[in-house]
Amino acid sequence: MRHNDGTPPLFLTDFRESQQPTDRFFAGAPLVYVESGMCHVGVVMQTNSCSGDELSIFCVCATLVLLVTVQGCATLSEADCLTADWAVMGEVDGRQGKPLSELNRYRRQCADYGVVPDTQAYMEARERGLALYCTHDNGYREGRTGVRNESVCPAALEPDFQSGYRLGRAVYVSITELRRSSDSIRSARSEIEDLRSGIDDREESLRSDDLDDGEQRELRDEIDSMNRNIDRLETNIVILTGTLAIAIADYRQAVEAARSEGHDEPMESELLRELGRLAQ
Repeated sequence: MRHNDGTPPLFLTDFRESQQPTDRFFAGAPLVYVESGMCHVGVVMQTNSCSGDELSIFCVCATLVLLVTVQGCATLSEADCLTADWAVMGEVDGRQGKPLSELNRYRRQCADYGVVPDTQAYMEARERGLALYCTHDNGYREGRTGVRNESVCPAALEPDFQSGYRLGRAVYVSITELRRSSDSIRSARSEIEDLRSGIDDREESLRSDDLDDGEQRELRDEIDSMNRNIDRLETNIVILTGTLAIAIADYRQAVEAARSEGHDEPMESELLRELGRLAQ
């Protein structure tokens, strides 16, 4: 979506991150508001008077007519297809790093209503969106949050994006492994405590004079089985502790690598201290 003077759409995600010039809010200006995966596409119908501290995401200085609403993989309605601005949708998809298969999805859904997406407008706008998505810093953020790498970036931008993605992914994978190993150790130790409590209960029952020989044998068999399970769990804890030590080293290395590239990645010091105590 562009104004008749060629003005590109204003994205309110941009406005949220850095104060946009107020002169970009004028009647007829294209506007896109993205929140929680939902994309609202519209135009500024009239401007209000906002100034000073009022100028915020909550005082957009505009009244919108919403033209398209797309959320995740929601099915496009007939109204969506008929009113869609394919350039805006392409730019939104590019900014969000969505694969080109999105356009095929739009084609299939809109075919039922006799609507054919404007492929050229979508593709050209998608390239603009990808130029903003396919950066080193954004690659790091995507990798750090565990987002799947869809390999959507153009060849010229791919290396920069991927280098950031690998750094972020390394931190994500290592800290995920830290938590998985620590959770497994805690679970095993909790199970051992339950088994020992069960053994105590059965040993207390064995001291009763009310049990016949068969009942005593059954309790002893249960105690033997519980002791074997404790031995198995204690062996697993030794293995998990070694895995945890490796995960801690991997995490430290991943954080240092991210920091060396200028990423403000905090070291989870309290978590590491807790895990160190757990591993003892």
